[in-house]
Order: sequence, then C-alpha cells, then structure tokens
Amino acid sequence: MATLIAYEVHTYEHGSWQIASLFDDRELALIEARRLEEGLRHRETRVVEETHDEESGRTKSKVIYSSPKIRTAESAAAPAIQTAQPAKPGTPAAVRKHRRPRRRRSAVAEKQPSLMVIGLTFFLIVGFGIAALIALQHFSNLG
Repeated sequence: MATLIAYEVHTYEHGSWQIASLFDDRELALIEARRLEEGLRHRETRVVEETHDEESGRTKSKVIYSSPKIRTAESAAAPAIQTAQPAKPGTPAAVRKHRRPRRRRSAVAEKQPSLMVIGLTFFLIVGFGIAALIALQHFSNLG
C-alpha cells in the first residue's frame, strides 16, 4: 500500500485561498509559510498536508499550520478543507496536477512611465553630460 504525502502552502488572496507552492518536505513547507507571512504581501498563510492512498484512491487533507491571525479569528476566511473523492475508474489515482495560480498584478505594478517622461529624462541626462564636458574643457584650458 503506497501512500503519497504532499504539503501545500496556501495564501489568502482576493477572498480565497490560493496555492503558493507545493513541497514534499514538511519542514520546508512550514518555513516557506512563515517566510510569506513576514513579507508585506501575504499576511495569512496555511500549510495543508495531503495524504493520498494509491490503493483506495482517496486523498485526505488537513491543515497542519495556519497563521496566528487565522487561528484567533473565527471567520469565513479559513474554510474547512474538503476530502477528495476517489479517482474515476480507468484514470491514475496518484496523478494530481497542481498549477500555481496566476498572480494578479496590482495597479501600481502595471503602470509604466509615459514616453514623455522617458524622453525628458533622456534629454536631462544628455544635457548634463554635455554641460560637464564643456566645463571640463573650459577648466583644462585655464592651467
């Protein structure tokens, strides 16, 4: 009877839990969850241990770590983990594809400088460079 264990690190974003990363090592998953908590972007994280029994085709999930903020607040932000049903006959039970969710860019990250700002910056840099060369030539002729 083969049992596969995976650890998912989830972050709470935009009103739902998203898979941030997937590990086969418990300690690495816990370290990553705490690292994400300390960052400015993710305040709420949890680690879910998924145990898959290849013989029966069942997957059991349980939360083994959650942010202190989640543990103290009893809200809908931390819904219970559902136990997966056995795989359909004829499909490999152990194959589960986890895709990292697409990250949405914030409005600040999407904003790019306008062409006018880039052009003005270019002319300022070139202007100061030319002025510096003229000043160097002038002062070198004094001596």
